[in-house]
Parts: sequence; structure tokens; C-alpha cells
Amino acid sequence: MTEFRLPDVGEGLEQAEILEWLVAVGETVERDQPLVEILTDKSQTQLPSPVRGTVVALGAQVGDIVEVGSVLVTYEATDASNSAAAQPSEPSSPTDAPEQAPPTQPTTSTTGRAKASPAVRKRALAAGVDLATVEATGPGGRVTADDLDAHLAARSRPIAQRPAPSVVVRAPATPGQLGQAEPGVVPLRGIRRVTALAMERSWQIPHIHGNDEFDATALLDARRALRDRHGDAAAALTPLAFFVAAVAEALRAFPAVNSSIDTEAETITVHAEVNIGIAVAAPQGLLVPVLAGADALSLLQIASEIVRLTSAARDGSISTSDLHGGTCTITNYGSLGGRSATPIIRSPEAAIVGFGSIRPRPIVVDGQVVARPTLPIAVGADHRLIDGDLMTAFQERIIANLSNPIVMVAI
Repeated sequence: MTEFRLPDVGEGLEQAEILEWLVAVGETVERDQPLVEILTDKSQTQLPSPVRGTVVALGAQVGDIVEVGSVLVTYEATDASNSAAAQPSEPSSPTDAPEQAPPTQPTTSTTGRAKASPAVRKRALAAGVDLATVEATGPGGRVTADDLDAHLAARSRPIAQRPAPSVVVRAPATPGQLGQAEPGVVPLRGIRRVTALAMERSWQIPHIHGNDEFDATALLDARRALRDRHGDAAAALTPLAFFVAAVAEALRAFPAVNSSIDTEAETITVHAEVNIGIAVAAPQGLLVPVLAGADALSLLQIASEIVRLTSAARDGSISTSDLHGGTCTITNYGSLGGRSATPIIRSPEAAIVGFGSIRPRPIVVDGQVVARPTLPIAVGADHRLIDGDLMTAFQERIIANLSNPIVMVAI
């Protein structure tokens, strides 16, 4: 017998949630075949089998939280030379995985599971759909994205929650379901659990906030002019692209804001890269894809990346690498109609920038009250790293960039 234990997949992983078993007891698996889909506080990923063999037992159920080093799969290896591959490089102590724990049967059928891509599985999970109930039209009985769309369209009742332990309240795909939940008590699992733990860490940060509002006429004029000039190439140019460019330039101007603090090690890291996270409300919950090297991208490149990242986040195909490495986050609650907020910093970042809705509002111009499109802005800063004068200067730099958008065209 050989065992496959939960590995440390990087960035200090301590535990993971079992989202879905991709194999069943009695099934013969090939080397590198996906075994299980897990969710950590960093990402959602599938773990491949290190050996070829027959699955004898599964070490956890869907919804279980398992520690690094815990036994996930026990095999009868068909190639003895592969046995060592299933062992962790540093075997955990007996306390990491109790030897007397009984093997757990999978929640999926032992007669086989529906064939589908990871993206389709994630969409189905978010919608509470058992793929075994979806009519498959793809090659070899594979459930395609179109099959899932047809299944969802055919249902006359609202999307049901998946019976397996899931998120207490999730951000649904349709506005009509926002905030809906059945009375009762369910385990804190999925993206909601990851978000809850991350917010606990973020709440330990001593925040200071700055709020302002400015005339967005020049910003909207610049966006219109660029769209007229570049045509289809600029079709995706939204205000968010300008926001990213403005914040990236301000981080370069004030590198102390582009930093992180480690109080245990008593160190401050000023990041060489400017990686901007953008908050996205996806069906499975809040995700923050990252535009790596945002300060080196043109406006059109930023716009293209925003489309790619937000689309991938919402359809469940976002990669792990696209969710890592952020140094500052933008939350665009204005796209939801919000005007003001006090956004919470994503640990271990030092700042977050929020933008409200652009709408006509009264403003004083040359001593006269006139209606102009205005843009509210809020900056949250970690007071351990950033004092009020730096926070204000950073915010004013962003406002100056957006009030004079020609600067954005050059970067």
C-alpha cells in the first residue's frame, strides 16, 4: 500500500478544504491523473496522482478541512517502483493523520462521474447543479458549457443549493438571488470560508481612510476620444482601466505605499513589482485577480487584461497564478451603483483604493454651482506603514492622474 498526503503547495499552506473527489474507491488511476479538487486560502486547484494504481481508500469527505500531511488517498500501486513517489518528502507525524481514522467513501458515484472540464465543474458547483443530471452532448459523453447552459435555462425553479456542505451565503450569478439563503445552520465552507478567514486577518490591520470627490469630465472625454480613435481596439476601455493606470503610477511615485509589513519578523518589504488586484463579484464568491506589472502596461493592455481576468473569474476558469502576488487592490463599487465606502485592506497589502459611481452631481466651478459628472474616491491605508500625510499625497496623486488623463495615455 502507498499513501498520497496533502502536500504543501506553497506560500505557507497549512490546510485545505476538499471540494470534490475526482476518483472513486476501486478505480484505477494513471500517474498525473487529477485526484481531488481542493480550496486553500490562496487558490482552488486540482492535485494529480503521483503514481499509477488502484484507489483503496479516500481519507476525507467533501467539505472536510484537512491539514498538510494528512492522508488523502491510499493506493494499491501497480508499479512498486512508484511507491516512493506517493510519500511526502517530509512525512508528517502520527498526529497529522491519525492511523486509526477509518477510510471514507467518496460522495461521487463509484460507477463513474460525469465528464466535464474544470471550468464547467466550477460553474456547476456555483449553481448547485449535479453534473450527473445534465444531458451531455460532447464527445465521449462529456458535459459541455452549452449543455450546462441548456440545463440551467430549462429549470423552472430558482437555482438550488448543492446538498453537500457549501457556502452559507454566496454571491449568485443573477441579481435577483443576491442575499438569498435558506434558514438553518450549515458548515462555513468554500469561498465564503476563505473570505471570512482573510477578513479576520485584514481586520487586525489598523486602518486610516481618506475620502474625496472630483470632476470626472476630463476622464470621460478622454475615454470617448480614445474609443473614437482606436475603434474596436478600445471597445473594452472602461473607467476601471484608467483607475488601474492611475493607481499604478501613484504607487511608483510613492513606493512606500507599495509595501507589506511582517510584525513577527519585524521587517518591511517594499515591493519591486506593481501588481494591482481588482475585486470581482463572481458566482462562487469574491475573487481578486491580479494585473501583474500594471505600471508597465498601456491603457489598452490594461483594458484587455481586465476583460480576460474578470471573465475567467466569473466563469470559473481563473488560474492560480492570476490570483497571487497583489501589492495593492482596487475595489470599484461604483460599478454596482455605490457612491462611498470605507474599503478593507487585503492583508498583507498596505493600501486599498475604492471608486464610487460616476454621476452628475452639483459642483462649484468658477464660483457657480453646476452639474458635472463626479467621481468619489476612498483610500484605506495601514497606519503601521502609512501616516496621514502619505495617504493624502497618494490619494491626491491618483486624483491628479485621473483629472489629467493625458498622463494615462503615456503610461
